[in-house]
Amino acid sequence: MRAGISMFAQTSDEVIRPGLARLSDDLSSGRWHQRHADLLDREVLDVGYRLLVADL
Repeated sequence: MRAGISMFAQTSDEVIRPGLARLSDDLSSGRWHQRHADLLDREVLDVGYRLLVADL
């Protein structure tokens, strides 16, 4: 998954590892769900990504 996101693909595992460890801890402890409960109730979320498809 990370290889398909340019920022993560270009960043070393050494730099990313601490953030992934914090995310894992937040998910397993329930902190992520507490902090972001409003996101879980949304039906849609626009994070700015777009997929363009064209028939040429």
